[in-house]
Order: sequence, then C-alpha cells, then structure tokens
Amino acid sequence: MLLSAGTGLAGGSLAVRLTAYRMDFLPVSLVALAAGFYLSYWRRMGPRWNRVVLWVASVLTAILWGLPYLIAALQR
Repeated sequence: MLLSAGTGLAGGSLAVRLTAYRMDFLPVSLVALAAGFYLSYWRRMGPRWNRVVLWVASVLTAILWGLPYLIAALQR
C-alpha cells in the first residue's frame, strides 16, 4: 500500500514538471494518432479491437488536452 502511494505521488510530481512541455507533446500525440488511423483504416492492419482502442485513445487525448481550458473557463 505504501509503495502504491509513493508511486502515485511520484507520478503526480512528474506530471507537474511535464506541464511546461504540454504544447510540445500535442503535435507528437496528434501525429501518433494520425499514424494509427492510417494504419487501421487505410492499410487495414490489425484486428478490429485496435480501432476501438484507437478511438478511446483519441477521445482521451481530446479530453485531456481541453481539460485545463475547461477548468479555467469554469473558474471565471
């Protein structure tokens, strides 16, 4: 239990440090998602569940990218 709490705190502190690079990570994630869509739909590589995971990752990326802007708008 203590190990999982320490891991959570370490992950939280790492996330705070990486906030400064948020806009640098966005193009990288968009390119990775675009490559995933290309391979899943145009090349028809992999099973069907790959597309499901790809859509879940796309939705999570959009939510996590827009979350700070939504929180800032709600705090006004």
